[in-house]
Amino acid sequence: MKLKQSDIKPFREKLLKKQRGIDPITGLMITDPVLDHDHASGAVRCVLQREVNSGEGKVWNSYKRFIRPLGVSYDVFLKGLIKYSNTDYSNNPIHPTHKTEKDKLVKEYRRRIKVAKRPQTKEKYRVLIRELISESSSNS
Repeated sequence: MKLKQSDIKPFREKLLKKQRGIDPITGLMITDPVLDHDHASGAVRCVLQREVNSGEGKVWNSYKRFIRPLGVSYDVFLKGLIKYSNTDYSNNPIHPTHKTEKDKLVKEYRRRIKVAKRPQTKEKYRVLIRELISESSSNS
């Protein structure tokens, strides 16, 4: 059976009540409900929070564009992504392009030195940079 446009709101409200107002993906209360459907089959699935529905759609579209051409099923991709994301890599070295909070602070202080007018202000930031760098060296 195909829903009519006029059936969407009452059906969404009925389904939302059945779900007890809970988003099945996040487990959060739904405050901005949308009726989700499978874009392949057209079948209505559940009511989702609007932002969650958008996120799910972006994941699906990225999968279709980048992963499906490799011959990997959606289920395998999602399960692999969850396993990969939950693996602890904290003992591995830090990637050279990663900026730590200290790196960001040093960059900001250097910017402030460039725009500072007063020599005392420039010196203040130079001292702060030296302290951050020496702190990093002693922690290594």
